[in-house]
Amino acid sequence: MKKVIVNTYTQALKGMKWLKSDANSAFYYLAGINRPISPGQVSKLAASLGKMGIIRPIVVAEISFVNGKKCKFIVDGQHLFNALIRNGMDIPYVTIDINDKKQLVETIALLNASSKSWTLFDYITAWSSLNDSYVKLNHYYQVYDIELSILAGVLSNNGSSGSNMTKKIKDGLFELIDEKENVKILDYITDVLKVVPRMNRYENKYTCNEFYKFVRGNNSYNHETFMALLKKNKSKFILATQGEGKLSDLFKKLK
Repeated sequence: MKKVIVNTYTQALKGMKWLKSDANSAFYYLAGINRPISPGQVSKLAASLGKMGIIRPIVVAEISFVNGKKCKFIVDGQHLFNALIRNGMDIPYVTIDINDKKQLVETIALLNASSKSWTLFDYITAWSSLNDSYVKLNHYYQVYDIELSILAGVLSNNGSSGSNMTKKIKDGLFELIDEKENVKILDYITDVLKVVPRMNRYENKYTCNEFYKFVRGNNSYNHETFMALLKKNKSKFILATQGEGKLSDLFKKLK
């Protein structure tokens, strides 16, 4: 995918065009998909343009799947666009082909990587405008003090919090499943971490994943009873290692 985008951009440069500073038509922002505009960054670019001139174009795509009508949207260079307007300068631009929402987000992320790579939360913000599961993921991230990859793993009904889950989020493939039940498990996890807090993020992931698998694999699970037993045996869990199956064994042996 990266190679395709780079080749498309290279070809587009050959057909670079200019938008006059006093033109009536303009470009649209991908609000809620691209990162918010920082006035401070616009000021820095405006000052740079005054000293060095224009050294690169903005990148636009003419698409209709964002607002229902075909418009030119800024894919990369929204800060540069505003800096050029502020300085009263004509705007160089290239147009690239974007076929669908997934390609749009991937392209924005790749082109932004030259300045500051997207965080996982940037991807969630972008996909939230196109996928309701991401809106809810964002919501629950604000509610629960649980690491994002763990949260996503629980809400997608597989408990995974590794690189596979991160890739799913970036690729727009995250799907909220069995919301009511998994939100209940997030409450359970919150309770467990209050009793046996972990010392670092790796132990935290391990504990959450083991507990998730334990609850999902136990049809007769009773949280009130479990928490009473956990508090009674707190010392065993605080000292527990990340040995394979160690925590899950302790969960099963609670008496």
